[in-house]
Amino acid sequence: MLARIRKRIRMGITARLLLWCLVLIAIFYATTAYLLSGIDVIVAESAEIVHTNHEIGVAVQRMLQQLSKLEDDRKRYEILQDDAYMEAVVQDLSELGDMLEETLAAHPEYQDDLELLTREYTITLKKGADPVRLLMPDQTVAAWMQRLREIRDENQQAMERRLGALNEAASRASRRGLMGLGLIIALGLSGSLLFAFGLNRSLRSIRTALREFGRTGRATSVDVRSRDELGELAQALDRLTARLEREEQMRADFISMLSHEIRTPLTSIRESVDLVGEGAFGDVDPRQKKFLDIAAREAERLSDLLERLMRVSRLEAGRMEVCPAEEDPALLARTALERVRPAAEAKGVTLSGGPYDPGGWGVVWADAGQVGQVLVNLLGNAVKFSPRGGEVALELERADEGAVFTVLDQGPGVAEAERELVFQKWYRGAAGTVEGAGLGLYISRSIVEAHGGRMWVEGRPDGPGSAFRFLLPARGGQ
Repeated sequence: MLARIRKRIRMGITARLLLWCLVLIAIFYATTAYLLSGIDVIVAESAEIVHTNHEIGVAVQRMLQQLSKLEDDRKRYEILQDDAYMEAVVQDLSELGDMLEETLAAHPEYQDDLELLTREYTITLKKGADPVRLLMPDQTVAAWMQRLREIRDENQQAMERRLGALNEAASRASRRGLMGLGLIIALGLSGSLLFAFGLNRSLRSIRTALREFGRTGRATSVDVRSRDELGELAQALDRLTARLEREEQMRADFISMLSHEIRTPLTSIRESVDLVGEGAFGDVDPRQKKFLDIAAREAERLSDLLERLMRVSRLEAGRMEVCPAEEDPALLARTALERVRPAAEAKGVTLSGGPYDPGGWGVVWADAGQVGQVLVNLLGNAVKFSPRGGEVALELERADEGAVFTVLDQGPGVAEAERELVFQKWYRGAAGTVEGAGLGLYISRSIVEAHGGRMWVEGRPDGPGSAFRFLLPARGGQ
């Protein structure tokens, strides 16, 4: 059931990004609300401390100061016998009463604590008493001041306890805030990285398939399991891949069938032309000889094309046979040069290379016949594309992995954008005006890769032209 629901839900990249942003926003607001609730508690506790403890402390301190003033006025009256001080004492008592009423009105919870000050009281005022006695404090005032000091000390201790708890709550809120911030950042980064990783993995798979198709012309399956736009693109590429594979197989089957069907009549044509040209059916005049030679050359060219098609068919079917052995690179290079030299001389192209002394270039692990065909193909292409009077060179370089063969020509060169395309089947590019089926480089690279080597093309470093290079590994490199 869950799998069926997931199958029905198709979320695009934009929708996933929006959902992820909404999730982050929701987490941020939830964390912020939680932190604000803790801050509200701290604010409420701070307000309570200010409203209660601070106000009580101030009120008690004012009443203590008022009692001190009252006691001073009482002693002055008893010593100086001035009625003005008696009136001051009465005024002090009245103000003390007002303070007490204000405090109890604002903080009725202190009614019991201030009960002593709210009882009926007596302030002793005497005249002509013993001087020592006159300086003694009044018992009522002394009791009141003692009680107020106790209330002040208790209030101070309570306020310190509450401030300590408030400080602890603030520290706890700060820690939680930092933890919440770190959690949001970690969650945001991890989620974003996972999201980016998923997108990059899908894009990398698609990019790899497209690059492989551009490099080899072979379509490969795209491994993308997401159900977004990239998943749809991958499915479209897979369908295209399957279609291309079917068409490629049909084309290969057709070429194979055609090659086999044409080989027999072509062989008969070549033999017939040879018999007529050799005079088996009578003398041949020069004009007839000329046309018979043309027919023989065209039949030979057609036979070579069929051989290439058959080789491509074997390559695609995985039936190309490579029988490598230890070979001298110098011998391979020298043999290829001798095979191509007649064609180069016929076109007026200088063929250079060597001298390649045997044993001076190490050994390579190669099928001499197959690698010889690769060298002949590259040298033949170089001669074909070089202008009359030009030069084609075959260079040999010893490398740690084996040996590198380089064919240099003075032709029009290969544009950088086409340097991978030239190794695909049927591709001719700028060489479309030159005869050929576009199979030689494809076959050559396939042979080199079958040996465990690699082939590539570069621009010629010393002027116009191309440099086709391939590496054949030593035996240890296999």
